[in-house]
Amino acid sequence: MSDSREWRKASQGLGRLRYALGGVAVAALLHLASCGGGGGGGGGNDPDNGSGGEVTTSGLLWHDFFGLDAVNGLQVSDLSGAKTVRVSGVETAVPTPDGQHFITYEYDLDDDFSTVSIYTRDGKRVDAATFDGYVRRVRPSPGQLGRMILTWSPTAGGVGSDQVVLIAIDFNGRVTLASYPGVHAAADWLPDGRVLHLGADGRLRIGTPALPDTAVAQLSVSGRTPAGLWVDPAGQRIITRWNVLWEGGGVRSTDLWISAIDGSGLEQLTDTGLSSYGVWSPDGAFFAYDMDPANACTSTGCSGIPIGNCDLYVAPSTSRRVGAAAASFTVTGADGRRKVLGCDLRGWTR
Repeated sequence: MSDSREWRKASQGLGRLRYALGGVAVAALLHLASCGGGGGGGGGNDPDNGSGGEVTTSGLLWHDFFGLDAVNGLQVSDLSGAKTVRVSGVETAVPTPDGQHFITYEYDLDDDFSTVSIYTRDGKRVDAATFDGYVRRVRPSPGQLGRMILTWSPTAGGVGSDQVVLIAIDFNGRVTLASYPGVHAAADWLPDGRVLHLGADGRLRIGTPALPDTAVAQLSVSGRTPAGLWVDPAGQRIITRWNVLWEGGGVRSTDLWISAIDGSGLEQLTDTGLSSYGVWSPDGAFFAYDMDPANACTSTGCSGIPIGNCDLYVAPSTSRRVGAAAASFTVTGADGRRKVLGCDLRGWTR
Protein backbone atom coordinates (compact mmCIF):
# COMPACT_ATOMS: atom_id res chain seq x y z
CA MET A 1 0.00 0.00 0.00
CA SER A 2 1.13 3.56 -0.63
CA ASP A 3 1.85 6.21 2.00
CA SER A 4 -1.35 8.00 0.99
CA ARG A 5 -3.56 5.28 2.48
CA GLU A 6 -7.00 6.52 3.47
CA TRP A 7 -9.32 5.64 6.29
CA ARG A 8 -11.90 3.22 4.96
CA LYS A 9 -15.36 3.38 6.51
CA ALA A 10 -16.96 0.08 7.50
CA SER A 11 -20.70 -0.47 7.62
CA GLN A 12 -20.69 -0.36 11.42
CA GLY A 13 -19.51 3.26 11.29
CA LEU A 14 -15.92 2.38 12.18
CA GLY A 15 -12.94 3.37 10.09
CA ARG A 16 -10.35 0.61 9.58
CA LEU A 17 -6.87 1.68 8.66
CA ARG A 18 -4.24 -0.87 7.67
CA TYR A 19 -0.71 0.03 6.86
CA ALA A 20 2.44 -2.01 6.37
CA LEU A 21 5.45 -0.53 8.13
CA GLY A 22 8.79 -2.13 7.49
CA GLY A 23 7.18 -5.56 7.20
CA VAL A 24 5.03 -5.06 10.30
CA ALA A 25 1.30 -5.07 9.54
CA VAL A 26 -0.54 -2.64 11.78
CA ALA A 27 -4.33 -2.69 12.06
CA ALA A 28 -6.02 0.26 13.70
CA LEU A 29 -9.72 0.51 14.52
CA LEU A 30 -10.75 4.09 15.14
CA HIS A 31 -14.11 5.57 15.95
CA LEU A 32 -15.58 8.81 17.19
CA ALA A 33 -16.51 8.50 20.84
CA SER A 34 -19.38 10.31 22.49
CA CYS A 35 -18.35 13.31 24.51
CA GLY A 36 -18.13 12.75 28.22
CA GLY A 37 -16.30 13.58 31.40
CA GLY A 38 -12.67 12.73 31.71
CA GLY A 39 -11.44 11.45 34.50
CA GLY A 40 1.57 10.09 39.19
CA GLY A 41 5.39 8.61 40.03
CA GLY A 42 7.41 8.68 43.16
CA GLY A 43 9.32 11.43 44.82
CA GLY A 44 10.32 12.97 48.10
CA ASN A 45 8.52 15.28 50.48
CA ASP A 46 11.37 17.58 51.48
CA PRO A 47 10.05 21.18 51.47
CA ASP A 48 13.56 22.57 51.08
CA ASN A 49 13.64 21.73 47.37
CA GLY A 50 16.63 19.43 47.39
CA SER A 51 20.34 20.09 47.43
CA GLY A 52 20.32 22.55 44.56
CA GLY A 53 17.66 24.92 45.88
CA GLU A 54 14.89 26.43 43.75
CA VAL A 55 15.05 28.34 40.49
CA THR A 56 12.58 31.03 39.55
CA THR A 57 10.35 29.53 36.91
CA SER A 58 6.70 29.81 35.96
CA GLY A 59 4.02 27.82 34.24
CA LEU A 60 2.03 24.63 34.78
CA LEU A 61 3.57 21.23 35.46
CA TRP A 62 1.55 18.23 34.28
CA HIS A 63 2.49 15.08 36.17
CA ASP A 64 1.30 11.84 37.80
CA PHE A 65 2.93 12.34 41.20
CA PHE A 66 1.07 9.88 43.46
CA GLY A 67 3.06 11.00 46.51
CA LEU A 68 1.52 14.48 46.50
CA ASP A 69 -2.05 13.61 47.54
CA ALA A 70 -1.99 9.79 47.31
CA VAL A 71 -4.14 9.79 44.18
CA ASN A 72 -3.49 8.34 40.75
CA GLY A 73 -3.98 10.24 37.52
CA LEU A 74 -2.90 13.30 35.59
CA GLN A 75 -2.43 16.35 37.83
CA VAL A 76 -1.59 19.98 37.11
CA SER A 77 0.54 22.04 39.49
CA ASP A 78 0.94 25.81 39.13
CA LEU A 79 4.46 26.98 39.88
CA SER A 80 2.94 30.12 41.38
CA GLY A 81 2.07 27.95 44.40
CA ALA A 82 -1.64 27.33 43.79
CA LYS A 83 -3.02 23.96 44.84
CA THR A 84 -2.59 21.07 42.44
CA VAL A 85 -5.64 20.07 40.39
CA ARG A 86 -6.32 16.49 39.30
CA VAL A 87 -7.72 16.58 35.75
CA SER A 88 -7.91 12.86 34.90
CA GLY A 89 -7.81 9.48 36.56
CA VAL A 90 -5.53 8.23 33.77
CA GLU A 91 -1.81 8.38 34.52
CA THR A 92 -0.60 7.82 30.96
CA ALA A 93 -1.50 11.24 29.60
CA VAL A 94 0.22 14.31 28.14
CA PRO A 95 -0.87 17.91 27.60
CA THR A 96 -0.89 19.59 24.23
CA PRO A 97 1.90 22.19 24.00
CA ASP A 98 -0.56 25.08 24.50
CA GLY A 99 -1.98 23.46 27.66
CA GLN A 100 -5.58 23.72 26.44
CA HIS A 101 -6.09 19.98 25.97
CA PHE A 102 -4.60 16.73 27.13
CA ILE A 103 -4.36 13.30 25.53
CA THR A 104 -4.67 9.98 27.34
CA TYR A 105 -3.43 6.63 26.07
CA GLU A 106 -4.56 3.44 27.79
CA TYR A 107 -3.60 -0.15 27.04
CA ASP A 108 -5.94 -3.10 27.56
CA LEU A 109 -3.64 -6.00 28.37
CA ASP A 110 -6.36 -8.66 28.16
CA ASP A 111 -7.55 -7.76 24.66
CA ASP A 112 -4.29 -6.19 23.43
CA PHE A 113 -5.56 -2.83 22.21
CA SER A 114 -4.97 0.81 23.10
CA THR A 115 -7.38 3.72 23.42
CA VAL A 116 -6.20 7.25 22.67
CA SER A 117 -8.51 10.10 23.74
CA ILE A 118 -8.44 13.89 23.47
CA TYR A 119 -9.85 15.98 26.33
CA THR A 120 -10.31 19.65 26.95
CA ARG A 121 -8.39 21.02 29.91
CA ASP A 122 -11.54 20.83 32.07
CA GLY A 123 -11.95 17.11 31.34
CA LYS A 124 -14.48 17.00 28.49
CA ARG A 125 -13.71 14.24 26.01
CA VAL A 126 -13.89 15.48 22.43
CA ASP A 127 -12.50 12.54 20.46
CA ALA A 128 -11.22 8.99 20.92
CA ALA A 129 -9.88 6.07 18.91
CA THR A 130 -8.82 2.48 19.54
CA PHE A 131 -5.73 0.84 18.07
CA ASP A 132 -4.79 -2.82 17.87
CA GLY A 133 -1.53 -3.24 19.78
CA TYR A 134 0.32 -1.13 22.28
CA VAL A 135 0.55 2.67 22.16
CA ARG A 136 3.17 3.55 24.75
CA ARG A 137 3.83 7.22 23.97
CA VAL A 138 2.06 10.17 22.35
CA ARG A 139 3.59 13.42 21.06
CA PRO A 140 0.92 16.06 20.30
CA SER A 141 1.60 18.62 17.58
CA PRO A 142 2.03 22.23 18.77
CA GLY A 143 0.25 23.56 15.70
CA GLN A 144 -2.89 21.50 15.16
CA LEU A 145 -5.08 19.68 17.66
CA GLY A 146 -5.48 16.04 16.69
CA ARG A 147 -2.11 15.64 15.02
CA MET A 148 0.22 13.44 17.04
CA ILE A 149 3.09 11.01 16.81
CA LEU A 150 2.40 7.61 18.33
CA THR A 151 5.04 5.13 19.49
CA TRP A 152 3.42 1.79 18.64
CA SER A 153 4.26 -1.91 18.81
CA PRO A 154 2.15 -5.01 18.07
CA THR A 155 2.07 -5.97 21.76
CA ALA A 156 3.46 -4.60 25.00
CA GLY A 157 6.21 -7.19 24.67
CA GLY A 158 7.33 -5.55 21.43
CA VAL A 159 8.78 -2.54 23.22
CA GLY A 160 12.52 -2.35 22.76
CA SER A 161 12.49 -4.46 19.60
CA ASP A 162 12.61 -3.50 15.95
CA GLN A 163 8.81 -3.90 15.90
CA VAL A 164 8.39 -0.50 17.55
CA VAL A 165 7.15 2.02 14.98
CA LEU A 166 6.64 5.79 15.02
CA ILE A 167 3.41 6.87 13.34
CA ALA A 168 2.27 10.46 12.67
CA ILE A 169 -1.54 10.59 12.51
CA ASP A 170 -4.33 13.13 12.17
CA PHE A 171 -7.43 12.37 14.22
CA ASN A 172 -9.42 15.06 12.43
CA GLY A 173 -9.16 13.52 8.97
CA ARG A 174 -8.67 9.96 10.23
CA VAL A 175 -5.48 9.60 8.22
CA THR A 176 -1.95 8.37 8.70
CA LEU A 177 0.38 11.23 7.79
CA ALA A 178 3.72 9.43 7.92
CA SER A 179 5.44 6.40 9.37
CA TYR A 180 9.01 5.76 10.40
CA PRO A 181 9.51 2.01 9.95
CA GLY A 182 12.34 -0.25 10.94
CA VAL A 183 14.92 0.55 13.56
CA HIS A 184 14.37 4.09 14.78
CA ALA A 185 15.22 6.42 17.63
CA ALA A 186 12.67 9.21 18.08
CA ALA A 187 10.66 11.97 16.43
CA ASP A 188 9.12 15.25 17.52
CA TRP A 189 7.13 18.11 16.01
CA LEU A 190 8.48 21.47 14.94
CA PRO A 191 6.30 24.54 15.55
CA ASP A 192 5.54 24.85 11.81
CA GLY A 193 4.01 21.36 11.63
CA ARG A 194 7.01 19.53 10.22
CA VAL A 195 8.51 16.50 11.95
CA LEU A 196 12.11 16.13 13.05
CA HIS A 197 13.19 12.49 13.05
CA LEU A 198 16.33 11.14 14.70
CA GLY A 199 17.32 7.76 13.32
CA ALA A 200 19.17 5.03 15.17
CA ASP A 201 22.17 5.91 13.01
CA GLY A 202 22.18 9.46 14.41
CA ARG A 203 20.88 11.07 11.23
CA LEU A 204 18.50 13.99 11.66
CA ARG A 205 15.82 14.44 9.02
CA ILE A 206 13.13 17.11 8.67
CA GLY A 207 9.97 16.74 6.63
CA THR A 208 6.32 17.60 6.29
CA PRO A 209 4.26 14.47 7.01
CA ALA A 210 3.24 12.67 3.79
CA LEU A 211 5.97 14.49 1.81
CA PRO A 212 9.64 13.52 1.36
CA ASP A 213 11.95 14.57 4.17
CA THR A 214 15.45 16.01 4.00
CA ALA A 215 18.57 15.01 5.90
CA VAL A 216 19.92 17.98 7.86
CA ALA A 217 22.65 16.55 10.09
CA GLN A 218 24.56 13.50 11.19
CA LEU A 219 24.83 13.38 15.00
CA SER A 220 27.34 11.22 16.80
CA VAL A 221 28.41 10.76 20.41
CA SER A 222 31.34 8.37 20.81
CA GLY A 223 30.34 5.03 22.29
CA ARG A 224 26.64 5.90 22.47
CA THR A 225 23.44 5.27 20.53
CA PRO A 226 20.57 7.79 20.16
CA ALA A 227 17.29 7.03 21.92
CA GLY A 228 15.25 10.22 22.36
CA LEU A 229 14.51 13.69 20.97
CA TRP A 230 12.75 16.81 22.31
CA VAL A 231 12.38 20.04 20.30
CA ASP A 232 12.28 23.36 22.18
CA PRO A 233 9.12 25.52 21.92
CA ALA A 234 10.77 27.91 19.44
CA GLY A 235 11.94 25.10 17.19
CA GLN A 236 15.57 26.19 17.37
CA ARG A 237 17.23 23.69 19.74
CA ILE A 238 16.89 20.03 20.55
CA ILE A 239 17.62 17.79 23.51
CA THR A 240 18.67 14.28 22.53
CA ARG A 241 19.14 11.17 24.63
CA TRP A 242 22.21 8.96 24.18
CA ASN A 243 22.70 5.50 25.71
CA VAL A 244 25.76 3.44 26.54
CA LEU A 245 24.78 -0.20 26.06
CA TRP A 246 25.99 -3.32 27.80
CA GLU A 247 27.77 -5.77 25.53
CA GLY A 248 24.98 -8.28 25.99
CA GLY A 249 22.20 -5.72 25.57
CA GLY A 250 20.42 -3.33 27.91
CA VAL A 251 21.27 0.23 28.90
CA ARG A 252 24.42 0.73 30.93
CA SER A 253 23.99 4.51 31.29
CA THR A 254 21.94 7.25 29.68
CA ASP A 255 22.31 11.04 29.45
CA LEU A 256 21.08 14.06 27.53
CA TRP A 257 22.82 16.29 24.96
CA ILE A 258 21.76 19.66 23.52
CA SER A 259 22.33 21.19 20.10
CA ALA A 260 20.86 23.54 17.52
CA ILE A 261 18.02 22.18 15.40
CA ASP A 262 20.51 21.45 12.61
CA GLY A 263 22.66 19.39 14.97
CA SER A 264 25.41 21.97 15.33
CA GLY A 265 26.99 22.76 18.69
CA LEU A 266 26.23 19.35 20.20
CA GLU A 267 27.15 19.45 23.91
CA GLN A 268 26.51 17.22 26.91
CA LEU A 269 23.61 18.54 28.96
CA THR A 270 23.36 16.07 31.87
CA ASP A 271 26.02 13.98 33.58
CA THR A 272 24.08 11.55 35.75
CA GLY A 273 24.21 8.30 33.80
CA LEU A 274 20.52 7.92 34.70
CA SER A 275 18.65 10.64 32.77
CA SER A 276 16.25 9.44 30.08
CA TYR A 277 14.11 12.45 29.15
CA GLY A 278 14.05 16.24 29.04
CA VAL A 279 11.07 18.58 29.31
CA TRP A 280 11.47 22.15 28.03
CA SER A 281 9.98 25.11 29.88
CA PRO A 282 7.44 27.06 27.78
CA ASP A 283 9.98 29.81 27.08
CA GLY A 284 12.87 27.42 26.50
CA ALA A 285 14.96 29.02 29.26
CA PHE A 286 14.93 25.89 31.46
CA PHE A 287 14.64 22.16 31.13
CA ALA A 288 13.55 19.47 33.57
CA TYR A 289 15.12 16.02 33.61
CA ASP A 290 14.86 12.77 35.52
CA MET A 291 17.45 10.79 37.43
CA ASP A 292 16.10 7.27 37.59
CA PRO A 293 18.20 4.16 38.33
CA ALA A 294 15.63 2.04 36.50
CA ASN A 295 16.98 3.56 33.28
CA ALA A 296 20.23 1.62 33.66
CA CYS A 297 19.31 -1.89 34.73
CA THR A 298 20.25 -5.41 33.72
CA SER A 299 18.99 -8.79 34.83
CA THR A 300 21.48 -8.68 37.69
CA GLY A 301 20.83 -5.21 39.08
CA CYS A 302 20.74 -1.46 38.51
CA SER A 303 23.42 1.19 38.42
CA GLY A 304 23.65 4.13 40.78
CA ILE A 305 21.30 4.95 43.63
CA PRO A 306 18.81 2.37 44.97
CA ILE A 307 16.03 1.44 42.59
CA GLY A 308 12.73 3.20 43.18
CA ASN A 309 14.33 6.54 44.05
CA CYS A 310 13.49 8.45 40.89
CA ASP A 311 14.20 12.18 41.19
CA LEU A 312 13.32 15.20 39.05
CA TYR A 313 15.51 18.26 38.59
CA VAL A 314 15.41 21.55 36.73
CA ALA A 315 18.25 23.69 35.38
CA PRO A 316 18.79 26.60 32.96
CA SER A 317 19.11 25.42 29.37
CA THR A 318 22.49 27.17 29.29
CA SER A 319 23.80 24.60 31.80
CA ARG A 320 26.15 21.85 30.74
CA ARG A 321 26.94 18.47 32.32
CA VAL A 322 24.51 19.05 35.18
CA GLY A 323 24.00 16.38 37.81
CA ALA A 324 21.95 15.83 40.94
CA ALA A 325 23.02 19.17 42.43
CA ALA A 326 20.48 21.03 40.30
CA ALA A 327 17.26 22.46 41.73
CA SER A 328 13.99 20.60 42.26
CA PHE A 329 10.37 21.66 41.84
CA THR A 330 8.03 22.06 44.78
CA VAL A 331 4.28 21.80 44.27
CA THR A 332 1.27 22.33 46.53
CA GLY A 333 -1.11 19.52 47.46
CA ALA A 334 -4.82 19.74 48.19
CA ASP A 335 -4.07 20.16 51.90
CA GLY A 336 -1.78 23.13 51.22
CA ARG A 337 1.42 21.23 52.01
CA ARG A 338 4.31 21.66 49.59
CA LYS A 339 6.37 18.69 48.44
CA VAL A 340 9.23 18.09 46.08
CA LEU A 341 7.86 16.87 42.75
CA GLY A 342 8.99 13.39 41.78
CA CYS A 343 8.83 11.52 38.48
CA ASP A 344 7.06 11.42 36.08
CA LEU A 345 6.70 14.90 34.54
CA ARG A 346 4.34 14.73 31.56
CA GLY A 347 4.61 18.29 30.32
CA TRP A 348 5.34 21.94 31.12
CA THR A 349 2.99 24.58 29.70
CA ARG A 350 2.04 28.19 30.26
